Amino acid sequence: MNTPDAVHNDLDWPTGQRERKAYATLAAQFALIGIELIKGDPEVIGQTPYYATRYGLWKPLESLDAARDYLAKRTKAGREQELQAQ
Repeated sequence: MNTPDAVHNDLDWPTGQRERKAYATLAAQFALIGIELIKGDPEVIGQTPYYATRYGLWKPLESLDAARDYLAKRTKAGREQELQAQ
């Protein structure tokens, strides 16, 4: 059943290469800092694959790597603000 139209099961890949697992892990990390990570609809032309949202503000993200970078910037900024407050 290796037809081009066959549904791809990501369980056939090593754990580190599963997109759904990577997305779920990142979504959980975003949730810990109060930001929701949303997966866009790939069928909609021009829509970015991922969005970060908080308080009604939306940040389009082009890939999971971009989402990781955005998360790193948010957590780094938060730690710097905490250090300045001390």
